[in-house]
Amino acid sequence: MKPASLLCFLLLAVPAYARIGETTQQIEARYGKSIETTRPKCPATVAELYDKNGFRIMVGFYEGKSYYEEFQKIDPEKPNSYLEITETERSWLLKANEKFRFSPLGSTMVTAQDGTQHEEWRYVSLDRQAEAIYGLKVFAIRSLRVEKQKEADEKKREADKLKDF
Repeated sequence: MKPASLLCFLLLAVPAYARIGETTQQIEARYGKSIETTRPKCPATVAELYDKNGFRIMVGFYEGKSYYEEFQKIDPEKPNSYLEITETERSWLLKANEKFRFSPLGSTMVTAQDGTQHEEWRYVSLDRQAEAIYGLKVFAIRSLRVEKQKEADEKKREADKLKDF
């Protein structure tokens, strides 16, 4: 296979990736209508599920913008099962979030709540405003800005409560 053909194949094989910080309307333009509303992970307040190009994508929203995106590659032979996301696909997902430049931190063995162990790969943006984690066939990219802002707001609230003492 020629390199140009291989590149075209790879470009067709990966979904049109969402970007952290996009609005609900931008996400819907990229993926189409949500197939399901699901329980969000904190601090997101809304989460929607999408299917696009062989991937199931959960997007969590906070104040109307995407806070995290989780990707799972659907097994075409068993639609309720998932396949591993390749390193090339993870690289494309990271590059799609172009406002962040990610650097790999490497992999570690992690113990799940049920006691089983699995390998987890971590990435962090150069500005430390986003992170990505891949493990158990789920690739998650999330903003760290929301959490930092919530921390700062909480500290301010605590300080305001104590200022009259």
